Amino acid sequence: MDSSVALIQTASGLERLMAGSVPGVIKDSTVAQISAFLYYEATVLSKLTTNESFKNLFKTTIFNQIEKDFGLYMDSQARTKPRSLHHVYEWNKTGIPSSRLFNLYAIEMEGLSFRINYNFKLSKSSVPTKNKKQKKKYVFGNKADVMEAGMPIVIRPRSAERLVFEMDGETVFMPKGTSVTVRKPGGAQASHQFSLSYGRFFGGQLVNSSIKSSGLQRIFNLKMARALGVPMNIKKVQYSFTPGKIRIQADASLDAAFGGSL
Repeated sequence: MDSSVALIQTASGLERLMAGSVPGVIKDSTVAQISAFLYYEATVLSKLTTNESFKNLFKTTIFNQIEKDFGLYMDSQARTKPRSLHHVYEWNKTGIPSSRLFNLYAIEMEGLSFRINYNFKLSKSSVPTKNKKQKKKYVFGNKADVMEAGMPIVIRPRSAERLVFEMDGETVFMPKGTSVTVRKPGGAQASHQFSLSYGRFFGGQLVNSSIKSSGLQRIFNLKMARALGVPMNIKKVQYSFTPGKIRIQADASLDAAFGGSL
């Protein structure tokens, strides 16, 4: 049986006991108060997985830590193997965090589940050239996407009659209207290397270590202890309690404990 279902059934069974003593019997607040105490805690726990504040805390805390650790992992890999991962950074800035051309994002799912995927950002820096006389700069916006896929690109003259470029220190003048096809724009070592590194991080122990280091367990324990703190009105001597009011208090306690900043 699902734990949340069991808690709801337990809470439902306590409602009768919170109604107080049967008329004609000596009044005793003990049963009602103990039942109300347990009812409050069972209600808090049963509502936890559907509480939006808790779900946001859970997802944000874990995702932020994974995003941080994955970025550092990729930076380290890129500095070690620049020919394989230079394409997911701005030109000549391989391994520099502020020059990353990739993002992680979370995909919402039911309950406390979520998936993580990635996309590439557009490059904003100009393609470097050794020709000092070349005044016009070109920005290869889809640099990361194209090079990761190993996608051939065709270069054609736009405003000029012909292509002029340098190769091995020599200036090459192409025939008028002729295009050039670059089979591996990022180099043979770049194709699919980001996705391979991504798979290594999320397919092994690295992502598990990241989740553990997020501190979610510590944060959860502190906030859960706060949410389970029984309100003063339940601690006071009473002979009956209203389930509806206790459920409202449980919701308010969860929002107060898990809402806001960490």
